[in-house]
Amino acid sequence: MQKIRQAHGNWVSGPERFWGRETELANFCRYLDEGANLLLVAQRRMGKTSLMREAARRIDNDYLCLHLDVQNCSTAEDFVAELGIATNAHASLWHRTKAVFSNVVDSARRSVETLQLSEIKITIRAGLVAANWESKADELLQEIANQDKATVLFIDEVPILVGRILWQQDSAISSEGIQAADRFMSWLRSKALQHANQIRFVLTGSIGLEPLLRRVNLSAAINNLKPFHLEPWDEQTALGCLRALANYYEIRLSEEICLAMIRRLGCNIPHHVQMYFSHVYESCKRRSITVCTRELVDDVYEKYMLSSRGHAELSTFEERLAKMIAEDCLPFAFDLLTETAIADCLDVTALKALAAEHDLNLGRPQSKVRLVLDILEHDGYLKRRQDEYYFVSHLLRDWWKARHGFGYVPTQQRGAN
Repeated sequence: MQKIRQAHGNWVSGPERFWGRETELANFCRYLDEGANLLLVAQRRMGKTSLMREAARRIDNDYLCLHLDVQNCSTAEDFVAELGIATNAHASLWHRTKAVFSNVVDSARRSVETLQLSEIKITIRAGLVAANWESKADELLQEIANQDKATVLFIDEVPILVGRILWQQDSAISSEGIQAADRFMSWLRSKALQHANQIRFVLTGSIGLEPLLRRVNLSAAINNLKPFHLEPWDEQTALGCLRALANYYEIRLSEEICLAMIRRLGCNIPHHVQMYFSHVYESCKRRSITVCTRELVDDVYEKYMLSSRGHAELSTFEERLAKMIAEDCLPFAFDLLTETAIADCLDVTALKALAAEHDLNLGRPQSKVRLVLDILEHDGYLKRRQDEYYFVSHLLRDWWKARHGFGYVPTQQRGAN
């Protein structure tokens, strides 16, 4: 009888919590062994970071693994400082890193040996100016490449960093921002090629990197990366997870109840499957029962998954749009999603009506309408079926409708009003 504990936090690894990605893990590690640099592509909460952490745990004997989360970085200099600090996990490499940045730290008239990690990062960042970040980054990567083991650099939230580089001032993409993003991405590409035998790069993020770069004609910067798509769990994997969770926490979930939960979600995003179970389990505890009913899981879905209690978990889907879509197109994107949630689909007639309302040109291939739709498709909000779009996740659809649907009149009904 399989058992797993609930996953808490941003990522999980190890047999007690990691679930259902054995095929993906095997392929992921095989590509690394073959020398591939990977672009890990998936919508939010699909388990990208967990996959990377579990892969790192399993290949630890053969590779030196470095993890960078660059969501708080805004410049190439921030990235280099973050990369330097990431080497702290490996003593011999950390010693070499401190030597690389010793002149930067010493310029502050303090020995690197006397500083805390947070202080070192701030000092390194302050010492890196636009003219020399590449030279220091080159030195650091050379030290990493000189290690006895090959290294895997797991770099999370790269699209957020690139977006901040592009939007350097206000909400508009400037020519200076494009040049800075081109410089950073070109450097990253050249280093991946230069150190192909000793360093593997794995780039990922909660929003799509490819649509962002395509928007400013920089797609070529990632043509050396092999896309690795992480899909939702299939039904059997999701069922197995619910059973294993129920076994661990000693509550009874029948096959019928598990299927009802999965079909409510509509898309087996791992975090959403576990979030639903967590709310069901807490409801069982409050009622002092161990047998779960259909009425209970339906009640939990309406009261907890869609209410303000689910807001903290799902509002990130809304917040991430602002990081990918220009400010002048954001109201249009919100209307597209609200229309789709309420009408259950977005057809050509509704799309034309909303584009006209927002004074956007639907016909041009590179129009803002096309860019917005590409982002919504790429990042897993909507899926196209013939000439219509619909929500991939029923949960996200229902939550979006509950949050934004009040007072919204679908385009088809507006003429009658």
